Amino acid sequence: MNKLTSKCIDQYIDRVMNYELLTEKEIMVVCDRICDIMILEPNIRSISGDTFVVGDIHGQFSDLLYIFKTYGSPGANSYVFQGDYVDRGENSLECIVLLLLYKIAYPGNITLIRGNHEQRAINKTYGFYDEVMLKYGNPRVWNMINDVFPYFNLGCIIENRYLCIHGGISPRVTKNKLERVDRFEKITEDSIINDIIWSDPYYKPGFAPNPRGSGFLFGIDILKQFLIFNNIEMIIRSHQLAIEGYKFDFEGLCLTVWSAPDYMGKCSNPGSILFIEKDVPITSRSLRIFKKTKRML
Repeated sequence: MNKLTSKCIDQYIDRVMNYELLTEKEIMVVCDRICDIMILEPNIRSISGDTFVVGDIHGQFSDLLYIFKTYGSPGANSYVFQGDYVDRGENSLECIVLLLLYKIAYPGNITLIRGNHEQRAINKTYGFYDEVMLKYGNPRVWNMINDVFPYFNLGCIIENRYLCIHGGISPRVTKNKLERVDRFEKITEDSIINDIIWSDPYYKPGFAPNPRGSGFLFGIDILKQFLIFNNIEMIIRSHQLAIEGYKFDFEGLCLTVWSAPDYMGKCSNPGSILFIEKDVPITSRSLRIFKKTKRML
């Protein structure tokens, strides 16, 4: 099996950024290496310092390239990605492979959080499987990458103040439980992992069933209790289309970051990423707003 040198990784990154497919054998080597790296990371990663937080990408590769071109690559900056790298868009494969390569190249500078689309049951239906079949003619690459998703972090704590997760909270979710849960377990309807990747805020008290059919809806009273109990200030999430690119809920205690502009080619929404600066409060000025970009070569 080929050894992944720094030069080799750089070459792979250049090829993927030019929309060139890696071979099945090359992707197998990448997947093996990423598992070796991420198995050593905790469920909830802790980072500090200036950080960019990116929401759902959903296969919109040109927009991901725009982010890196505009704000710098993970070689020079800290990035937290909040899941849903695949499905819906036309270039899910390029999105996830590029992020895996950057994680190998700069493991300390990039955090990959698992979203609800990072599981076979979802991405076989919403585009990723069909895309891989179109590009490779078989499902082997799709299976390899899905085998990697359980290694992804469940969340991230930034500056000991902000909890980044994909979806939201439930009656089962506490920070301590998230830190201890087996992230390699099968995701079932009654699992804590299912809750954090599916749940959403809503403007009523308490918890309620989620109309999505998975996870929960949670109110401001529940979120305030969660933040106090876990000694954090805010939840930063993605998971829901934000028509302005982002959305503050619950008196600013919950922030949704959405990074897929003109979602599915029909929503006309901008995208955003969040820039967290050390000792600077998060406000609307912390969001970097961008429009849909054309294919970049």
